[in-house]
Amino acid sequence: MTTERETTGRDTTVVAPDGFHRLHPLTPFLRGWVIVAAFAATVGRNFAEDVTARAVGLTLIFLIPAAGTYGYCAWRFTRYRIERDGLRLDTGLLVRRTRYVRLDRLQSVDIVQPLLARMIGLAILRLDLAGRERRERSDSDGGDSGSDLRYLSIGHAHRLRAELLATAAGLAPDAGEAPHHPLAEVPPRRLIAAIALSPEPWAALFGAAAIATPSLLTGTRAGVLGAIPLLGWLWHTTFRIFAAGYPYTVSESPDGLRIASGLLERAHATVPPGRVQAISVGEPTLWRPCGWVTIRMNVAGAGPSVLLPVARRDEALELIGKLLPGVDVAAVALTRPPRRAALLAPIHRRALSCGADDVVFVARHGLLHRHTDLIPHGKVQSIRLVANPLARLLRLADVHLDTTGGPVRVRAGLRDQAEALRIVAVQAERSRLGRRSALPDRWMT
Repeated sequence: MTTERETTGRDTTVVAPDGFHRLHPLTPFLRGWVIVAAFAATVGRNFAEDVTARAVGLTLIFLIPAAGTYGYCAWRFTRYRIERDGLRLDTGLLVRRTRYVRLDRLQSVDIVQPLLARMIGLAILRLDLAGRERRERSDSDGGDSGSDLRYLSIGHAHRLRAELLATAAGLAPDAGEAPHHPLAEVPPRRLIAAIALSPEPWAALFGAAAIATPSLLTGTRAGVLGAIPLLGWLWHTTFRIFAAGYPYTVSESPDGLRIASGLLERAHATVPPGRVQAISVGEPTLWRPCGWVTIRMNVAGAGPSVLLPVARRDEALELIGKLLPGVDVAAVALTRPPRRAALLAPIHRRALSCGADDVVFVARHGLLHRHTDLIPHGKVQSIRLVANPLARLLRLADVHLDTTGGPVRVRAGLRDQAEALRIVAVQAERSRLGRRSALPDRWMT
């Protein structure tokens, strides 16, 4: 079968006469090395004492060709084509699979660049579909690859993403990528200072020192080895957080909110209009003198859970107002639980409060790490009233407002039982009206 080459700038894409495209020719290398790395990690963990250089050499003689064959087959028998209302993806050597991605169920199209792929200018095009179960993605080649295109050149990934979004929106496929306007970014000095003002790195550092110092003084190794997990935690709470949060930019565009992040692994995520279900504004104790907060969110379908890792409070409230038009968190009056709630929460009762207006429900909790959770009435999927035996004895109850999965859990804690029943009834009506009056998904104009 003959093929044609479609060239745009520095990118060359192999196109068959029937319109099918193939992935980038370097895909076999990026897919095959995972087998070698996984085998090496398994052998190193389980047979570290019995491994010899000769055994490793003989193993690699057979393993590297097998990994190369796997990578080549994964590339050779994978092809895709954009059709009138969907993306067709064919995969499989022995068992051929054809997956049809309907564009009317497309929630977002993200571009991810793992470190190795980024070094050679490649990327993964990740498609998120309505109704799919949210899964965690690994940093290398993991994740659900059923509808992911891995790997494409970065230029081709951007063009294909724009074409898919334009086709899904009913526009011309060659409309190009929608323009975007920056809304917020995280300065590196602020991110470093925020990490330094977090307790986790210091707890890991002092814990490792407390374990390792006696061993170093006595000349034994047990304490040093015991400190290794804490040093790993220190790495996770410092450099990894910095690498994930810098550079970090948030922009607005007609197709949604765009979040670009990552120093080693670059990710370009898009949150389409109307997909943000709930937001939480966190205020750690040591950040409060600086006026800094962190913003997390629940997004329908797979999507980023962090809106901004660290931001000024006024900047955060302005961004929330753009995400959820009509929401003014500062204007919502909050009330505390009754005094008898101190019997169940003697310390943090004064940190509990909740309130609502015509647009949003707000709940606050946390003494050292204060959280302000908010959910628009139209995004509430279910309402639960929960009371344990002690709470019932004191005529108290918690009200939970449920939405899609994510880090945000909206709960009005330790309310008077009669007030809790009233919140449930009023919120059910507000949610019904909110869903009925919700405008079709669109971005800010």
